[in-house]
Amino acid sequence: MEKRSFLRAFTQILMSVSVRFLFLVFLLFLILQGVQVAYRYGHGLMYDHAMEASPGREITLDIQEGESWKEVGENAKSLGLIQNAQAFALKAKLYHSKLLPGKYILSTAMTQVEMLDSITEEGKKNQELSDKNLVTETEDQSTEESREDQEIGGGNENE
Repeated sequence: MEKRSFLRAFTQILMSVSVRFLFLVFLLFLILQGVQVAYRYGHGLMYDHAMEASPGREITLDIQEGESWKEVGENAKSLGLIQNAQAFALKAKLYHSKLLPGKYILSTAMTQVEMLDSITEEGKKNQELSDKNLVTETEDQSTEESREDQEIGGGNENE
């Protein structure tokens, strides 16, 4: 009888130690997975690299009125300009980049920071031109000149 109780106690101790050991292994596995995810995210955020070597490809990024940096990042990712849309949006906030609607020609050889600088600077230039009505005047003049050319050309053909 003593052997049975000893065997039962030994088995319970062995099972308890085994369950604790498996729990610790599983916990260690989860911690390592969390570290890998954090490293990849931090690496994507801090390491600034271009998608392609120079000269890269030029791609037009269209930013609509009311879009957020997250939406712009998703669009840029789908166009192949960046790898991580969340990191792009976070960098935009960290660098205090200004988001203005328009069409921006960006290169796959540009880093995310260079893209943000380009969007901010070109957006400011376009906004200033728009505020001074230089963009609309230029477009209106081109439209009027093309109409005048058509009218003059059309009048000569009829005579």
